[in-house]
Amino acid sequence: MFELLFLLLPVAVGYGWFMGRNSIKQKDLTAKDSLTVKYSTGLNYLLSNQQDKAMEYLLEALKVEDDTVEAHFAMANLFRRRGELDRALKVHEYLVRQPMLSDKEKQQAVFELGRDFYSAGLYDRAEKLFLKLLKSDTYGIKSLTYLLNIFQSTKDWDKGIDLEKSVLKSKDKKLKHVLANFYCELANIAIKQDEYIKELELLQKALTLDPKSSRANFLMAQVFENSEQFNNACRCYQEIFYQDNEFFPDVIDKMQQCYKRSDNPDEFYPFIKKVFDKTGSTTALIKYLEYVELTSSKDKAEEYILSALNRRPTIRGFKHFVKMQLNESSDDKTNKSLDVIKELVAAYLKIKPRYSCKNCGFNSTVHYWSCPSCHDWEQLKPVRGLEGE
Repeated sequence: MFELLFLLLPVAVGYGWFMGRNSIKQKDLTAKDSLTVKYSTGLNYLLSNQQDKAMEYLLEALKVEDDTVEAHFAMANLFRRRGELDRALKVHEYLVRQPMLSDKEKQQAVFELGRDFYSAGLYDRAEKLFLKLLKSDTYGIKSLTYLLNIFQSTKDWDKGIDLEKSVLKSKDKKLKHVLANFYCELANIAIKQDEYIKELELLQKALTLDPKSSRANFLMAQVFENSEQFNNACRCYQEIFYQDNEFFPDVIDKMQQCYKRSDNPDEFYPFIKKVFDKTGSTTALIKYLEYVELTSSKDKAEEYILSALNRRPTIRGFKHFVKMQLNESSDDKTNKSLDVIKELVAAYLKIKPRYSCKNCGFNSTVHYWSCPSCHDWEQLKPVRGLEGE
């Protein structure tokens, strides 16, 4: 009897394994059937334009497991791209609450939820989430970027500056550039309040963060002008040329006024000649023609501008040439004709954009330090070419 039981044991084990396997299969099939029903129901709601009910069923169907997390993120991002932020928020909030997510997935969920709040204009909620991620290797710099964008939108310059340690630690040049402009914004406020020491300290911090910030030197020149330190102001204007020669034409007139009141007024025109030789700037050309006319003659000035226009024609240069002809013409009929041409050219230039953003292509007739379109800093430059510099 005992031997018979021993012989039947393998059979019993095999039968138990077979039945157990079938039981697991049955459960899997039941689960799959349930999943299929939920998917089908969700899709039916989606097709019948009942999207809230559809999302509830789809979320229930997509139980958070390793192989479905990406599906959740994909669905939420699709909602956000379509502008359905309330639905994107619902999915990401659902993910954040799941305890079984890995640290990386949890950080991704928090970051994406922060992006949802940012897109919805709920900056206070977005700020809290991005602050949690500052030490993240994956999302630290991205979160820092969003935080600076938030403080730029709300003009909370001090809050942005509180993040200076994180910015320096990131070693990201673009973030340093943004923070330098936060210091410039505070310096601009200090200039209006006539706080001389504070102005210089803030601008020096801006230049430490971003040595190529032409805005910082532009404001520093203004500080020195206000305190009648014209030699220092001239030095700042010269520095702008080496930092950003595309922006430099905008400061030439201010620079000239400073040189007139400085200890070395004769250095202005040689420097402008250097600027023109290197950049071909029409503003620099027109300014240098004053020197040629003063030291030589009108004929020499005309020869110089004709030679320059042959090499690099610009409408502004042509307008100035017409003006030179008008000034020396004694024939009334010719004078009237030239005057009409000058006015037509002036009217044409008036409607053309003077500045263009190097980042997004936004055009403007006035200068902004922060582009109204892409909000990038110090990217609006004078237009170059036939209709510009």
